[in-house]
Amino acid sequence: MDCNWYPPGGHYGYAELRMLDLGLQQSRLRNSTTHMIKISGRFKFPSLTRLLNSLPAEFDAVADARAWLTLRKRLERPYVTTQIILFAHDFYRRYLQDCYHELELGKESHMEVIYYRKLAELSGANKVIFRFPCNVSPVGFPAHRNRSYTHPSQVMINGIRAIVRQVLPNWWI
Repeated sequence: MDCNWYPPGGHYGYAELRMLDLGLQQSRLRNSTTHMIKISGRFKFPSLTRLLNSLPAEFDAVADARAWLTLRKRLERPYVTTQIILFAHDFYRRYLQDCYHELELGKESHMEVIYYRKLAELSGANKVIFRFPCNVSPVGFPAHRNRSYTHPSQVMINGIRAIVRQVLPNWWI
């Protein structure tokens, strides 16, 4: 089975989340744990422990959302980052498993937007957190540019983001 395949005109998120679902179907740990962390494989997150320690004991989903362009203007297509995202197994199984099939319909091209929409719809009746309580900067190379997250300019940006996250938690820079 080619796990890297995605529909023509689609996005790599299809293959990424399809692989996640196929892996979860075969997981022996899934039935003995309550939650999972989905992390993009090319990154390390040195502050992951800090994030986990700052979360409430019970949650259904934790994602870092990008919904506001400025303090007054919302993004046309809000999204969650999927470099790192956390789910309760039951919640994921009930609401998000197999949602990559929505990309086949062609109405949306990115999983990050689909996840945001689904989580927003479910947030009223579930424990969904849309903003990490602390900055969780990755270490590694992003897919969209050839400059490490440890490049001095990126380290400075991450420091500013960490401060802004405390002062204006819903605003992303």
